[in-house]
Amino acid sequence: MTLPLSSRNMKRDMDIIRQILINIEDDKYPYGTLVHLDGVTERSCAQHVALILDAGLAEGHLIKGDAHGIVGALIERLTSAGHDFCDGIRQDTIWNKAKEHVIKPGASYGFKVLVEWVKVEVHRRVFGHPPVS
Repeated sequence: MTLPLSSRNMKRDMDIIRQILINIEDDKYPYGTLVHLDGVTERSCAQHVALILDAGLAEGHLIKGDAHGIVGALIERLTSAGHDFCDGIRQDTIWNKAKEHVIKPGASYGFKVLVEWVKVEVHRRVFGHPPVS
Protein backbone atom coordinates (compact mmCIF):
# COMPACT_ATOMS: atom_id res chain seq x y z
CA MET A 1 0.00 0.00 0.00
CA THR A 2 1.37 3.40 -0.97
CA LEU A 3 0.48 6.27 1.29
CA PRO A 4 -0.78 9.52 -0.17
CA LEU A 5 1.95 12.15 -0.34
CA SER A 6 0.29 14.16 2.45
CA SER A 7 0.64 11.16 4.80
CA ARG A 8 4.36 10.71 4.13
CA ASN A 9 5.53 14.31 4.31
CA MET A 10 5.35 16.97 6.94
CA LYS A 11 6.38 20.57 7.12
CA ARG A 12 9.56 21.13 9.12
CA ASP A 13 8.93 23.28 12.17
CA MET A 14 12.12 24.60 13.75
CA ASP A 15 10.27 25.53 16.97
CA ILE A 16 9.38 21.83 17.41
CA ILE A 17 13.00 20.86 16.76
CA ARG A 18 14.21 23.46 19.28
CA GLN A 19 11.82 22.25 21.98
CA ILE A 20 12.70 18.59 21.42
CA LEU A 21 16.43 19.36 21.67
CA ILE A 22 16.00 21.41 24.84
CA ASN A 23 13.86 18.63 26.34
CA ILE A 24 16.53 16.07 25.47
CA GLU A 25 19.21 18.18 27.14
CA ASP A 26 16.94 18.63 30.18
CA ASP A 27 16.56 14.80 30.31
CA LYS A 28 12.78 14.87 29.85
CA TYR A 29 12.83 11.66 27.79
CA PRO A 30 14.23 8.90 30.04
CA TYR A 31 15.60 5.90 28.19
CA GLY A 32 12.77 4.00 26.52
CA THR A 33 10.35 6.96 26.52
CA LEU A 34 8.95 8.10 23.19
CA VAL A 35 9.72 11.69 22.29
CA HIS A 36 6.57 13.75 22.78
CA LEU A 37 5.42 17.35 23.05
CA ASP A 38 2.07 18.71 24.20
CA GLY A 39 -0.07 19.61 21.21
CA VAL A 40 2.13 17.74 18.70
CA THR A 41 1.43 14.22 17.46
CA GLU A 42 3.97 11.49 18.26
CA ARG A 43 4.33 10.95 14.52
CA SER A 44 5.20 14.61 13.92
CA CYS A 45 7.64 14.55 16.85
CA ALA A 46 9.25 11.43 15.42
CA GLN A 47 9.63 12.99 11.98
CA HIS A 48 11.32 16.00 13.57
CA VAL A 49 13.60 13.68 15.55
CA ALA A 50 14.56 12.10 12.22
CA LEU A 51 15.78 15.54 11.10
CA ILE A 52 17.72 15.94 14.36
CA LEU A 53 19.37 12.56 13.80
CA ASP A 54 20.09 13.43 10.15
CA ALA A 55 21.86 16.60 11.32
CA GLY A 56 24.05 14.62 13.74
CA LEU A 57 22.75 16.47 16.80
CA ALA A 58 21.58 13.34 18.62
CA GLU A 59 21.68 9.57 18.53
CA GLY A 60 18.49 7.56 18.75
CA HIS A 61 16.09 5.20 17.04
CA LEU A 62 13.10 5.71 14.80
CA ILE A 63 10.08 3.43 15.06
CA LYS A 64 8.56 2.67 11.69
CA GLY A 65 5.10 1.28 11.06
CA ASP A 66 4.52 -0.93 8.02
CA ALA A 67 2.07 1.38 6.33
CA HIS A 68 2.60 4.63 8.21
CA GLY A 69 6.29 5.46 7.90
CA ILE A 70 7.95 6.91 10.99
CA VAL A 71 5.52 6.72 13.92
CA GLY A 72 7.73 7.19 17.00
CA ALA A 73 11.25 8.03 18.13
CA LEU A 74 13.58 7.30 21.04
CA ILE A 75 16.62 9.40 21.90
CA GLU A 76 19.75 7.90 23.46
CA ARG A 77 21.81 11.06 23.82
CA LEU A 78 22.77 14.42 22.38
CA THR A 79 26.05 14.51 20.51
CA SER A 80 28.69 17.12 21.28
CA ALA A 81 27.38 19.13 18.31
CA GLY A 82 23.87 18.80 19.74
CA HIS A 83 24.94 20.20 23.10
CA ASP A 84 26.74 23.09 21.36
CA PHE A 85 23.64 23.84 19.30
CA CYS A 86 21.45 23.74 22.44
CA ASP A 87 23.77 26.22 24.15
CA GLY A 88 22.83 28.74 21.48
CA ILE A 89 19.16 27.99 20.84
CA ARG A 90 18.26 27.85 24.54
CA GLN A 91 18.72 31.64 24.70
CA ASP A 92 15.56 33.37 23.46
CA THR A 93 17.54 36.35 22.14
CA ILE A 94 19.63 34.14 19.83
CA TRP A 95 16.63 32.02 18.86
CA ASN A 96 14.49 35.05 17.99
CA LYS A 97 17.32 36.55 15.96
CA ALA A 98 17.74 33.22 14.14
CA LYS A 99 14.03 33.16 13.37
CA GLU A 100 14.26 36.68 11.98
CA HIS A 101 17.39 36.14 9.86
CA VAL A 102 17.64 32.43 9.06
CA ILE A 103 14.24 30.79 9.57
CA LYS A 104 12.08 33.61 8.26
CA PRO A 105 8.92 32.42 6.50
CA GLY A 106 9.36 31.83 2.80
CA ALA A 107 13.15 32.09 2.94
CA SER A 108 14.35 29.45 5.37
CA TYR A 109 17.94 28.55 4.57
CA GLY A 110 17.91 25.03 5.95
CA PHE A 111 18.95 23.21 9.06
CA LYS A 112 22.68 23.09 8.31
CA VAL A 113 22.80 26.85 7.76
CA LEU A 114 20.91 27.40 11.03
CA VAL A 115 23.38 25.22 12.95
CA GLU A 116 26.34 27.15 11.51
CA TRP A 117 24.65 30.52 12.11
CA VAL A 118 24.06 29.64 15.79
CA LYS A 119 27.74 28.67 16.18
CA VAL A 120 28.83 32.03 14.77
CA GLU A 121 26.33 33.95 16.90
CA VAL A 122 27.44 32.21 20.10
CA HIS A 123 31.08 32.93 19.21
CA ARG A 124 30.19 36.58 18.57
CA ARG A 125 28.50 36.85 21.99
CA VAL A 126 31.38 35.18 23.82
CA PHE A 127 34.33 36.86 22.07
CA GLY A 128 32.75 40.06 20.72
CA HIS A 129 33.41 39.17 17.07
CA PRO A 130 32.65 36.36 14.62
CA PRO A 131 35.21 33.53 14.32
CA VAL A 132 38.12 34.26 12.01
CA SER A 133 38.63 31.70 9.27
